Amino acid sequence: MESIRHLSYLFGAVTALSGRDAGRLLRFVVEAKDLGGNNPFAPSVLAELGKLVHADAVSYCELDRVRQRLRHAVDRPGDGGDVPLPVSYWEIEAEHPICSRHEFRALKLSDFVSQTQLRRSQIYALWFRPLGIEYELDVAIPSPPWHTKVFLFDRFRGRDFTERDRLVLNLLQPHFDRLWRAAQTRRRLQAAIAALDWASEHDPRGVILLSTDRRPEFVSAPAQRLMHEYFGPRHEAELPPALARWVDYGSSTFERPLADRHLTIERCGDALLLEEKRDELGLTARECDILAWVARGKTNAEVAEILWVEPSTVRKHLENVYAKLSVHTRTAAVTRFLGVLGDEEQQEATSA
Repeated sequence: MESIRHLSYLFGAVTALSGRDAGRLLRFVVEAKDLGGNNPFAPSVLAELGKLVHADAVSYCELDRVRQRLRHAVDRPGDGGDVPLPVSYWEIEAEHPICSRHEFRALKLSDFVSQTQLRRSQIYALWFRPLGIEYELDVAIPSPPWHTKVFLFDRFRGRDFTERDRLVLNLLQPHFDRLWRAAQTRRRLQAAIAALDWASEHDPRGVILLSTDRRPEFVSAPAQRLMHEYFGPRHEAELPPALARWVDYGSSTFERPLADRHLTIERCGDALLLEEKRDELGLTARECDILAWVARGKTNAEVAEILWVEPSTVRKHLENVYAKLSVHTRTAAVTRFLGVLGDEEQQEATSA
């Protein structure tokens, strides 16, 4: 259902494009899910993207911005090549006109600096000029500030990217998000199925396989426990009503809270992947965002500017964070935060 809704949205939105562009964009949306498999943004996907938005280099990268690590990177075939740079990316990250922001829309370098200003800047001398980049257009997939996912389109000469280029990437951005989440679900599902022979009912991840009439055909031991705890006693041959309605009409993810934990259910074909997570920190989404920016070395004033709030609001949120984590300093709070992120990263690595 979510795929149908997204296609309907695209059909309505592409009217701003030419007929040729609209057809190519819709064709990409239909075909891209089969190009990457468990890696949604394989080089073949980037090659197709390069046909929609012309660029001299097309790449995709995922960064751990708290620990300052590259998690994953892909280049379009033929674009790769190591260029010696006088600095690391992390030394100039805060000066990058686009990367210093956390916005989920297509952004050009020229949105923030003119060509003259760019060429006079330190980051141009240290980063863009050695790489040969004169123009850049980036679009980020919605993600927390500690794990960013971004497509980069670079031009070495010629003209800047156009508003048509921006529109294409803005239209595709929700689809990129769907592709990434679908690939993640497939990886986790495969890991859960591979572990069926030795899975304990206390494992946090379980699997339900559905028959052609949407009834449970197989329920793993962990899934049986999770279904009982989150939905109560039920007839084994039927899905709970709320879950059955979601399977028929819902989006890609079903969530159900329970005290200090919550259950997430994702669908992949005729399989449901159930995963339970505990709220290790007990923080709100806003508190997590603020703490993530603090972990990246931002001051209260800088965090306030990024999140469009008052510095006093940031300070109050941090006071709540300290109380919830039973700590008294920024360093102690960040240490706890990094520990939880490390546990989540390890769990994700087992699914890769």
